[in-house]
Amino acid sequence: MKFSIVKEKFLEPLADISSIVARKTTKPILSHALLQTSGEHLLLKGTDTEVTLQILLNELDIKEEGAITVPAAKLLDVVRHLPAQATVYCSLEKEQLLVKAAGSVFRIATLPAEDFPALAEADMDRRIESDSRALHDIMQKVRFSMASEDVRYYLNGMYLNIVEDGNAIHAVSTDGHRLSCARSALPSPAPMTNLIVPKKGVSELIKLLGRVSQPVVLNLGERQLSLTLGGYRLTSQLIDGTFPNYEQVLPPVQETPVLVSRQAFLESLQRAKVLLLDRHDGIRLTFSDAKLQLAARNLENETADEALDIINPQALQLEVALNINYLIDAISTINGDNVQLHIADSSSPCLITSSEDEGVRYVIMPMRL
Repeated sequence: MKFSIVKEKFLEPLADISSIVARKTTKPILSHALLQTSGEHLLLKGTDTEVTLQILLNELDIKEEGAITVPAAKLLDVVRHLPAQATVYCSLEKEQLLVKAAGSVFRIATLPAEDFPALAEADMDRRIESDSRALHDIMQKVRFSMASEDVRYYLNGMYLNIVEDGNAIHAVSTDGHRLSCARSALPSPAPMTNLIVPKKGVSELIKLLGRVSQPVVLNLGERQLSLTLGGYRLTSQLIDGTFPNYEQVLPPVQETPVLVSRQAFLESLQRAKVLLLDRHDGIRLTFSDAKLQLAARNLENETADEALDIINPQALQLEVALNINYLIDAISTINGDNVQLHIADSSSPCLITSSEDEGVRYVIMPMRL
C-alpha cells in the first residue's frame, strides 16, 4: 500500500474515524482504523462494533493497492501536527506504516487488515426520507435527556417514532426524571416504524447531519440503521427493547400557561446555579399573580433569590421544586423569545413549550426540597 494526500484532505476524515473507534478496549484492533487503497480510492473504516463509519476518499494519489490497520488516535495526532498544506506520503514497510511529510518521518506499528472486524450488515428494507437540517434539529433538541449506563438499557438512546400515518417523525429521549420530545414533518410518507438509536450513534448522526443541508435517507434493517452522505456511510446497531409510552407521560397543555421571557428566565437560573453545584440540586419556583419567584439554597445555607415578571398575569398561587440543571437544559435549547410553563399543581410534572418552537415539548418531574 502506498499513497499520498494533502494534509487537509486527510485530517477531518481521520478525526471522524478516531471519534468512532473504541478508546478503552481489551481488543487492540478496535482502537485501529482500517486503511485500504483500491483503484482510485482510499477507504477509511472505524468501529467499536456498535457504530461503524466508512469514508471513501478520492482526492489523493495511489501508487500501490493494499490494506492495513493503524492506531487511529496516533495517526490522527501525527497528521494534525504536520505543517499546513503538507503532502502526506504513506506506505507499508516491515509491518509498519511509514508516514512522511515536510522533512518529518514516522513509523507506526500496525495490525493486519484481516484482523479488522467484518461486521455483517442487515437487509435494509425500510427507509425514512427527511431534510437533513430538520432531522438534525429535532435530534439536537432532545439529545441532552438521554440516559447514560442505565440498567433500563432502552433509555440509553433516542427513540425515533414515525407518526401521523407516516407524515411526521418524533424524536424522544428520557432518563426517567425528565422527557424531551420534538416533531418534524416528513417530505414523503414513511413506513410506520419505531427504533431506538444508541447514544453514540445519535452523536455521530447529529454530527454528519449538521454538515449539510439536503434531502437524506435513513435506511433501516431489523437491528441496524445506516446513513450515506457523500463518501461517508455511518451504520449503527439499534437497541433491542421497548421504549416507554411517552404520550402517557406528557402532561395536558394548560389553557392559560404561565408565560415568561426565555432569556430572563435562563439568566436567573444560571445565576442561581452558581450556588448549586450538585447535578441533583433543585430550585423552588413560586408563582404568584404577576411574579415568578426563584429561590435556591445549598448545604452551606447560602441562598439565591430571583424575581421575574409573568407576561400574562393570572390569579395563580403555586409552588413547585424542579431540578435546576434540567430547567437550564430545556430553557437553553428551546427556541423563542418566551416560554410557556404548564403546571397543574405542586406535585405534577412541569411541561415546557414555546409558541415559536412548535412540536418541541420538555417534561420535568417535580422534586421535594
